[in-house]
Amino acid sequence: MKTCIAILALAASLARAETWTGKLVDAACKASSEASCPADAATHLFGIELSDSKVLILDALGNEKAADATKNASKGDLRATVTGSLDGRKIKVETFELQ
Repeated sequence: MKTCIAILALAASLARAETWTGKLVDAACKASSEASCPADAATHLFGIELSDSKVLILDALGNEKAADATKNASKGDLRATVTGSLDGRKIKVETFELQ
């Protein structure tokens, strides 16, 4: 019975998951500037800039994953795909993939 409930809970959470792909940006910079604000190894608050210029901010887990991914990435505009659930403008990150 417990296994069945766990499987149903997992299925429900995956059913609500959404996916976003966009430019990985420094969300703190974007909040105070209209510059391009590319993310790099020094970024502490990451976001995904969508094609409509809307910026979604990553949660703590997403920030950790993005920071790890950018440590060895080449400089320049980075793109990422993020899966999770949206809470206002913040993504509760389940998966993060740097492209």
